[in-house]
Amino acid sequence: SSGIKRRVRGIPRLKVSVMLRIVLLATVFLAVAETVIKQYETCNLLFLDDYSCNKENLCYYGCDKGYCWSQCNAVSTFTWDGPPGTCSTTYHLNTNIEWCWSDGGTSKYRTCTADSDCDDVKNNSCAGTCAVG
Repeated sequence: SSGIKRRVRGIPRLKVSVMLRIVLLATVFLAVAETVIKQYETCNLLFLDDYSCNKENLCYYGCDKGYCWSQCNAVSTFTWDGPPGTCSTTYHLNTNIEWCWSDGGTSKYRTCTADSDCDDVKNNSCAGTCAVG
């Protein structure tokens, strides 16, 4: 009986150590996989509570200083491997995203007083250059 207990006690320590390593590696793998998958499903998580997210193209948009703006890709184009026409969900420069004034359609810029005023131009192209700031 005591010989069996010694063997059983010795083997599980090794198995527990290996099992803990496997569980740790699996957890890390799943966390990385979930992050990679989600980067193509939602706007940049760093700013999720700050701006309105256009779920169609993963770009933030809104109203600032009386005009509609939208997130765009300039420098981030070089590192973004997401679907064409979508905004980078990972790039930022010192916690600033790339953005531009939205093309107003019938006028150069769309005026606004709230983010919701920009809903109908959120998929428009830039009316000027794409910049960080």
